[in-house]
Amino acid sequence: MKLSVLINNFNYSQYLRACIDSVLSQAYPDFEVIVVDDGSTDDSREILASYSEQIMAVLKENGGQASSFNAGFAVASGDILFLLDADDAFLPGKLAHIAEIYDRNDIDWCFDRVTTNEGDQPAAELQVTLSDKRDTLRRGGFPSLPVPTSGLSFRRSLLSQILPMSVAKDVVLSDNYIKFAAAYLGRGAIVETPLTFQRIHASNRYTGTSRAKTLRPRIMIATGLELARRYDGLHSLGKSLVAGGIAETTSLLKLRSEARNAVVGGPFGDDAVNEVALMAARKRLGNMLRRGQS
Repeated sequence: MKLSVLINNFNYSQYLRACIDSVLSQAYPDFEVIVVDDGSTDDSREILASYSEQIMAVLKENGGQASSFNAGFAVASGDILFLLDADDAFLPGKLAHIAEIYDRNDIDWCFDRVTTNEGDQPAAELQVTLSDKRDTLRRGGFPSLPVPTSGLSFRRSLLSQILPMSVAKDVVLSDNYIKFAAAYLGRGAIVETPLTFQRIHASNRYTGTSRAKTLRPRIMIATGLELARRYDGLHSLGKSLVAGGIAETTSLLKLRSEARNAVVGGPFGDDAVNEVALMAARKRLGNMLRRGQS
């Protein structure tokens, strides 16, 4: 079984070598490393050139993380595909562990937890939980999948139903869209034992930054609209995500106007405006009560 690791990079030269080396040092017999550079202006491309034929470098104009996922997938040849942000790293043995989980189980995706401690090593035994959230998602339920981009892997047959995905230069459609789509399309596994190091630093575009508060509603709305547009069975979840995003940034008096702006012309149609507005109002009221507001 061949594995492909798709690393997406944009101006992370200070972390890039550690990321690539964490994959090249893996003890697995058959894998490829594909690094998509999304128009970096630092010395990332010089670093990539230094690896010669050890990696496949895809150099493109800046188009955002989603476009990097698409570009990496287009040239990958593996049966199992891993996503990895260039500021993160794989712990020793990750590829072999995940490959064995796919071998032993009839699953389409496998997500492993991350650690933020750089010196951590994987435990001798892994805790693996099989997961099938398809019915929950079809009923509009919200799946709990607290794993970032660098902990995600998929069978090619599943990821080909998700990628290519819509693109944006900012962080709009990214790991949440991929995770929810994967959980809707197939069954998977969660590795509760961390196999990935996630680096938290001042240059993070989303995780742990002040931008998260303003980006989160936009991500929720964009994710909900695109999931509903792409997959008929995710209309209920899509409406819930759109309503949640509206509720986080909009006063009660503006909810219907914002719902119309988000929904009309999208995958739901005019009839969904009132439904989404009411959902957003309930979420907004719930948020206010939890914060102790009147």
